[in-house]
Amino acid sequence: MSWIDEWVLVPPSELSLPQAKAVLVYLQSAVEIASVSETHRHPSGVEMIVANIQTGAPQRPVVEIERIEPIGIVFGPEAAMPMVMMLRDDFPDTEHQQLVPDGFPAAMCIDDRPWDEARLTWTPAEMLQRIQLWFRRAARGELHDPHQPVDPFFGLSPLKIVIPASVLSNTEGLELVGFRTVPDDPEIFTVMPAGSMPQATDAHRLIPVTYCVPPERMSRMRKAPRNLAALGAILTDRGVDMLGDLRARMRVWAGSEERDRARLNGVLAIIVAFPVIAPDGSERPGLLDLRVFITLKSLGEIGVALGQLHAHEGTAASGFARAIPTGDVDEAALAACPIQMAQVHRAFDPDWAATLAGRADRDPRKVVLVGAGAIGSHLAEYLIREGRFDWTVVDDDRLLPHNLARHTLGGMENGHVKASALANRLNSIFRPTTEPPVARSIDANVLRPGSREGELDEALAAASVIIDASASVAASRHLADLDVPGRRASVFFNPSAEAVVALVEPEDRSLTLRDLEAQYHRAVLQRPELERHLTAIGERFAYTGACRAVTNRVPESRIALLSSLASAGLAQALSNAGGSIRVWSADPDGRVILSDPMVAPVSRYPLLNWEITVDADAHAQMVAMRDRFLPSETGGAAIGIVDSLARKVHLVEALPAPPDSKCSPSGFERGIAGLSDDVTGKLARTMDQTQYIGEWHSHPPDHPLSPSPTDVVQLCRSALNASLESLPALSLIVGDEGLNVLIGESRLELGGIN
Repeated sequence: MSWIDEWVLVPPSELSLPQAKAVLVYLQSAVEIASVSETHRHPSGVEMIVANIQTGAPQRPVVEIERIEPIGIVFGPEAAMPMVMMLRDDFPDTEHQQLVPDGFPAAMCIDDRPWDEARLTWTPAEMLQRIQLWFRRAARGELHDPHQPVDPFFGLSPLKIVIPASVLSNTEGLELVGFRTVPDDPEIFTVMPAGSMPQATDAHRLIPVTYCVPPERMSRMRKAPRNLAALGAILTDRGVDMLGDLRARMRVWAGSEERDRARLNGVLAIIVAFPVIAPDGSERPGLLDLRVFITLKSLGEIGVALGQLHAHEGTAASGFARAIPTGDVDEAALAACPIQMAQVHRAFDPDWAATLAGRADRDPRKVVLVGAGAIGSHLAEYLIREGRFDWTVVDDDRLLPHNLARHTLGGMENGHVKASALANRLNSIFRPTTEPPVARSIDANVLRPGSREGELDEALAAASVIIDASASVAASRHLADLDVPGRRASVFFNPSAEAVVALVEPEDRSLTLRDLEAQYHRAVLQRPELERHLTAIGERFAYTGACRAVTNRVPESRIALLSSLASAGLAQALSNAGGSIRVWSADPDGRVILSDPMVAPVSRYPLLNWEITVDADAHAQMVAMRDRFLPSETGGAAIGIVDSLARKVHLVEALPAPPDSKCSPSGFERGIAGLSDDVTGKLARTMDQTQYIGEWHSHPPDHPLSPSPTDVVQLCRSALNASLESLPALSLIVGDEGLNVLIGESRLELGGIN
């Protein structure tokens, strides 16, 4: 019987569905593009208008689309989108046709929006425009988005199957089970290897099997199979011997004991992975069109149809026994095994996360995250949901209630060590279908790891990237100095949490976090938009009675905003070879300003067991001030960062000569007018992270960089003064030949490099 035999021909005036009546009126008025030939009603109440449509096909179409095509527009309840069927028996196979049951005419997909959205703008004219556009694009071979499955399906089963991609790639000897994911929706099932199924789950009578169609054998499935025999034929044509495989599996599944009853009375979920093939025949790497076919007869009944089992309800506890000898396949019985197509969802895993984030591949680099606080927890969660990195989280701090105001963890983790709790949360994003992306957590202080030192050293040595999110200058500098190959990055909020900073070393580590810290502070000193960056202090709040138990009152929405900006910036920076400094500042209205000063290369000067670092921009600023005063000498005070424990000094900024300075071609005497206020203001602007480190001056043209007797005397005096704070004195000389760096300590030793 033909599908149309179930429909009753009715006069156009007897159509009752509002959409059908509206479309009929429009088609009768649009005689230049359409003509109505018949109207029908199905016993279920569904109505159909049959019309001939002007397609707009060119004279030489890529696909054999006629100038006029007969279509049937089917209308159901208003909660359903009208379906458009092509009624020509030999209508060509094209992309973007709906997958309909065998025996039904081809159906076009004219709108990929959900009907709840599409109906807001739906009109008969708009629908007819979409139909004509579909025909025009089909005739030109322009229909398909290559990233979509080729065959949308009309009429899915309500079942939803979640399946890990790993199951598709390794099914040899693997027993799969399906279990209900949530108790209040019996239609959602997750497929997993039997041994990996979480405890206390409801293992249901759903027996999954998986097949992958080879790309070279892929062709579009035009009709949806209605039974197991039809599905077997479709897969055989595509290089998959499903029936032969099921016969072999049935011999393993067979059993006559009571324990075998649940399995043999379950139903099959046949999962088929079709590679997504573009219209030009190319395969889309990483994209699979997953289809699931659910049998409506039991596994035991299918085994009987395959000649592998006999039904023995009265004599076998399972209801079935092995057929000895095995029989032939009963084609008629297989054709009597109906199947339905279910909705299939790929389980969320790091590869799928990367795809959904718009990236080609997962980033498998090993990352050590030091600090599992507010910014560390947000950063890790955002990046892991993009398929980025395998993580080791390091922190010894414990989660307290006030942390929950701006942390990704919840109240049930109160009192837990943040590192292990965060690692568990990150794992749970992919659980239970994926191996944990976080390899481990190390509950330790990175500066004093104690018994975890060996484990921490091993993780740091193996890391491709080490991210400091500890909000500790000491930790950042410690990580910068470690003798391990991984690239370093540091991410932190400013004191008021109105801005976030991301410092990323270059891939070759020619600059370290220490160097970037100095250049960041210079940006704070010199950029107008960062004037209040470190001096703005948020409202403080005491969360217990202890003197140090205070925190800032900062909304989670701002933490999330800044953390997402830092995550995106960090991901971008770690995808490039160069280093970077970025500061995102958010105002109360949500406007964001990005400050991204260029990163400058550095020169290092080892002197008297100290290391002095001067970057190219700081040097260039001294050269520019020298050039403005030539042929006279000039100079000024120098601001920098001193780490006396590590014996490292970084020049941050060379200040210009005070207005009362004496400059001449034969010498320079630095004045004092306004200098104290200037230096004090700069130190305050950097929250005293910088300090006065010495003096710089220039030599006139054609003079060497070696210090004059006056320079030596001045350096000795500066060293005596600096010795009161157990610090060295620094002198920098700029001239034709470049830069000379000198350092003096209180024992009056001198060192210098020309």
